[in-house]
Amino acid sequence: MRKKSPVDEIKKVAEPIIRDVKIAAKPVTDKAEPYINEIKSKAEPVVKDIKSKAEPVVNELKTKAEPVYEDVLEKAEPVVNDLKNKAVPYLNKAKEKTAPAAKAVKKQSEKAAKVAKTVGNDLSLKAAKYTCKEEVFIQYSHHELRAADIIERAKKDYVNNGHKLTSIKEIQVYIKPSDNAAYYVVNHEDTGKVTF
Repeated sequence: MRKKSPVDEIKKVAEPIIRDVKIAAKPVTDKAEPYINEIKSKAEPVVKDIKSKAEPVVNELKTKAEPVYEDVLEKAEPVVNDLKNKAVPYLNKAKEKTAPAAKAVKKQSEKAAKVAKTVGNDLSLKAAKYTCKEEVFIQYSHHELRAADIIERAKKDYVNNGHKLTSIKEIQVYIKPSDNAAYYVVNHEDTGKVTF
């Protein structure tokens, strides 16, 4: 059985800190995931090719290096244990100090998710509003008028009276069936009348 390397020991001690940071960073990593997957899929054939070409060399190196590795590992064990014992208090202290930051990141991520959901809902409502076709018809006596047509006629009349269409910033139209006419006000200044 292979003995644990110093890196394995340090990983074991640092694992809870890494887990907390991963949890706090999850919203960001989730957004990046599609891009990462695309890069992985493009890189996969190249990586496979390199692995297949390197495998014989790696296997030979492993065979030659294993006795040396075992010897180094055996000699390093007391030093590793000493480092591990000395590192634990620092890692625990780091975990304590980073805990509030990880908690704050998590809290901000939750707030951001709520805001994103609200904005998404607002955008959906606005999109529905702009995609809805609306028409208003006015019926009286033996007449039927479409409100949009009356507004267009009012704009056309305004332009025919020497104004530019682009100068219309606002237009209010007042339909008066008893006069068979609509009265309009453009930009709260200019007035006019169109008949049906």
